[in-house]
Amino acid sequence: MAESDFFSYGVEQFLPQIQPRGGPIDHVVFPQNLTAQDARRNQKEPLHDWFVRLISLHCNKDPNRVELEENIAIFAQLRWSNYKLRYANIQTIITGCDLVDYLNQGGDATYLRLDFDDQSLGAPFTHPLAHIHVEGESNPRFALEGGDSGNIIVDYLEFIYRNYAPSMWYSWAKRTWNRRFPDRTVAFDTIINAFKDSQFQILQNESLLLAQIKQVLRQHKDETFPFHMNGKDRVVLEYPLARQE
Repeated sequence: MAESDFFSYGVEQFLPQIQPRGGPIDHVVFPQNLTAQDARRNQKEPLHDWFVRLISLHCNKDPNRVELEENIAIFAQLRWSNYKLRYANIQTIITGCDLVDYLNQGGDATYLRLDFDDQSLGAPFTHPLAHIHVEGESNPRFALEGGDSGNIIVDYLEFIYRNYAPSMWYSWAKRTWNRRFPDRTVAFDTIINAFKDSQFQILQNESLLLAQIKQVLRQHKDETFPFHMNGKDRVVLEYPLARQE
C-alpha cells in the first residue's frame, strides 16, 4: 500500500470530502446533511450526549463514519467562495478508548473546535483568525499556529496529530523530508533527537536546518491541499504583533 501524503489515511480520506466544488458559494458539511443547529453544542450539554446525538442523527449510530483514527472523530461545516475558504467550524473529539466503546459506555474525552469566521469577531483581540476552542463557547480561545499561512484546515489537523498521535505525525514528517532529500535522513534525525533529548543548544546551532525542515513540511502541506483562506487576514487580528516588518 502506498504511503499517505498526509498524517494518516483517515485525513487523506477526509480532505477530498470537504473540498470546494468551485461555485460562487459552496456550503460543505461532514458528515453529509450535518446542520449548524444539530452540530451546535451548548454549554449545558455533556460531551458524551452531544457525540451520541450526532452519531445517531447523521451516522446511523456508526461512529466509524466520522473517524480519523480509532479514537478521533471529526465534524465539519465549511463555506467556500470560488475555491477560497470563507468560514470553518471543525469540531473534534479525542477519546480515551475507541469511538465505539466511547459511544456505548462514555469515558474520558477531549473536545476541540477550529473556528474561522470574519463575521464574528467578539471583543478586541479575542477571536484570532483562526482560533481553537477547548470547551463549547467558553473563553479563552487559542490562536491556531501557522503564522500567515492560509492553509488552516491542514494546520488544524496537524495540530491534532502532533499532540494526540505524535508517532504518526513523526512518520509523516520523516517520509515527507525523505522524499525531498533521500540522502539527508541523518540530518532530520538529528533535529528530532535533539527534541527528544531536550538539547536546545543543538537546535540553536542547527537553526538553518530546522528552518529548512519546517519549510519542506509547509510546502508539502500547501501543495497537497491547495484550498486556503487569505493568510494575510490572519495578521490583521494577530496580537501581540511580534513580527518585524
